Amino acid sequence: MLALGNRPEFCSLFYAAMALGVIVVPLSTKLKSDDSQNILDSVDAEVVFFDPEYQPWLASPSQTKPDHRISLSDWQFMLRNADNHTLPSPITDTAITSDDIAAIIYTSGTTGSPKGAAITHGNFLHAITAYQQTLNLTSKDSTILPIPICHITGLSALLCLFIHIGGTIHLHQRFNADEILKAISQYEITFLHGSPTVFILLTQEAEKHLTEYHYSSLRMIACGAGHLNIGIINKLSELFPNTEIRPIYGLTETTSPASIFPLDARESNKVGSSGLPIAGLECQIRDDSNRLLTTNEIGHLWLRGPVVIKEYWKNPQANQQYFQDGWFYTGDIASLDSDNYLFIKDRSKDMINRGGEKIYCIEIENLISNYPGVKDIAIVPKHSEIYGEEAVAYIVAHQDSPLVSDNISQWLSDKIAKFKIPSKIIFIPELPKNTNGKTNKLLLRQKPT
Repeated sequence: MLALGNRPEFCSLFYAAMALGVIVVPLSTKLKSDDSQNILDSVDAEVVFFDPEYQPWLASPSQTKPDHRISLSDWQFMLRNADNHTLPSPITDTAITSDDIAAIIYTSGTTGSPKGAAITHGNFLHAITAYQQTLNLTSKDSTILPIPICHITGLSALLCLFIHIGGTIHLHQRFNADEILKAISQYEITFLHGSPTVFILLTQEAEKHLTEYHYSSLRMIACGAGHLNIGIINKLSELFPNTEIRPIYGLTETTSPASIFPLDARESNKVGSSGLPIAGLECQIRDDSNRLLTTNEIGHLWLRGPVVIKEYWKNPQANQQYFQDGWFYTGDIASLDSDNYLFIKDRSKDMINRGGEKIYCIEIENLISNYPGVKDIAIVPKHSEIYGEEAVAYIVAHQDSPLVSDNISQWLSDKIAKFKIPSKIIFIPELPKNTNGKTNKLLLRQKPT
């Protein structure tokens, strides 16, 4: 398990594990101890490499698993130890097949319980080949990696892709819009890949430096992890006029890419689409009865192909729910036009996309429901200019319970990652219900905040 953030050690250890046939489990440094421990227990990790700045609890004497916990607070110290260390026996070549699992990346489902996407060596190879060929990337290209390397975009679409093509990666430990713009100008970066939130923040920052930095080297922007609307495209065109813009749709379960826009979106009449399915990937649109739909009909998106994961790790219930005769159910609502361009309409999963970070409503609802005085709770997405979506909590308090939103937020901060904490907590007398007694979240989404 690698709980290291965007550090050179992650890159070295990831590829060392790949070469040895060892399964890697990247762990977000944003997760708190409860989240991390659940994943540790699920995979039964034997070794964890961690950064004590983000995961100090792993160094605690009370922490008993895994048996081997290695703190990488000093990269040079690790290198010195390696130089002075003699292996008891030489490392032999490991027979690895394309169907062997290379990594397990955790992504929660609608139940809120973690699901480990078991990604094979073949999945990675097909994914990065699709990116390389569709985006025409070469060893002359350079990029910046400021998004979490533990996420599928950072890992597959940036690290693995650029190692594969022999390109140059500038590794940033955290996202800072000014530092990224400065790096584009200083190092003549040619390619960026991020979420709409990344590009909103970059355009806002770029307007402060209209004459300070130059971006003539930047030839392409790829954008996934959310819908790239025409407003963002226009702003990017204004600030980066010589840069192609390529919308992308992908999932952890497709090792990142599912569809890629085959040309500059600004020159196409398909704006709003996520492009064409990548080579070898089949797409089907089905209705609620699993009936195959035709051109421009809207329904559930199913995928099949060499980038689709092997399975959810040790999760037969999820495998039965999401996999059917080789097809994977994405949980997204979509359509295909007559030219086979994919249009993502909505998500059927109870999930909020906050700037590329996934927030699963049921997980947060279950947690807040345990807070003293909470009678009922619903989490819904609300529009955010910066993040696309933010979580908002509607809470019904027990009678005479003096609940305070700041207290609840502080309580949550010790249990879950910061990005999962609702941006606003609203107390109401009761939650709207439908005829089946279920909370009517559509009405809550429409309520002004």
